[in-house]
Amino acid sequence: MDRRTETTRATRTLIPGLLVSGAAVVALVAFADPARALQVLLSARPAELAASVAVFTVALAGRAATSRELVDGRTGLGGAFAALNIGYLTNNILPLRIGEAVRAVVLGRKTELGFVGGATAVAAERMLDLVMAATILLAGVSAVGVRTGWTSAAIAASAAVVGVIVIVMIARRRHAIAGWLEPKLGRWPLLAGLLPRLTTALDGLARPRRIVRAAVILGASWALAVVFFWLVLRAFIPQAPLSWAAFGLGVMAFGIALPSSPGAIGVYEAAWVGALVLCGADSADALAFAVAAHALTFSFTSIWGTMSPPSTLTGSVRVW
Repeated sequence: MDRRTETTRATRTLIPGLLVSGAAVVALVAFADPARALQVLLSARPAELAASVAVFTVALAGRAATSRELVDGRTGLGGAFAALNIGYLTNNILPLRIGEAVRAVVLGRKTELGFVGGATAVAAERMLDLVMAATILLAGVSAVGVRTGWTSAAIAASAAVVGVIVIVMIARRRHAIAGWLEPKLGRWPLLAGLLPRLTTALDGLARPRRIVRAAVILGASWALAVVFFWLVLRAFIPQAPLSWAAFGLGVMAFGIALPSSPGAIGVYEAAWVGALVLCGADSADALAFAVAAHALTFSFTSIWGTMSPPSTLTGSVRVW
């Protein structure tokens, strides 16, 4: 495949996301008053914004601690934090959420589990994330009294719980499964060589206490995320209750799953504005908040990703 063909294919993969982001931006401009939103943005209360940054940092550290649990403590909190923010930085500048794969590579390197080990931990965390996001959304729907469908969130949470249970069951019987597969993979030495590494990668998921600790820490991180968004929200809408932040976070978590431009520009803001307007907020106030919240999360994850130790980014990429 020549370079021109690769470039054409890469461009085509960007088009759907750019179209979705573009449509979201157009809708926001038509629905909200951008000029008034800018005025609201410039009149933000700085105390709440400053406090939100501290909360956001702790919430990210909690997410990194979750990763550390899922890789059986094979890296320190600093290594997990670096891998997390390098992944976020990549998602901020590249499409298709490729940052998840980059994070798996970095986490695998820090833990010496290879890409498979890092990817296993990231996948397990994403399933737990789905449970947390659905829980937050359902709690927010109940708290704000918004009449909207909740069936999809409940189904997503149930599917994620089943997925976590399946992964744990596989991890608990990993040695037996590897022994059963090994003679059947004799024709494919590369796959056979993968089995010992995959077995080791599942160590952290084979311990129920690790999974429970990871879930508790991740739940606390999500709770802090609600507080973070609430503080930013109060910088623009001082009377906003905590339930608005919970409902909006749940909507945004599912909303940014749509194809979009790098950084989910437009889609992120549209999800928040739609959720807050359903709660009763003014559209211009909601847009000012959404832009500020996105700018804060985008900026700080990019900064921390850029500041990651050079040793995290060097070395060969090993699959297993």
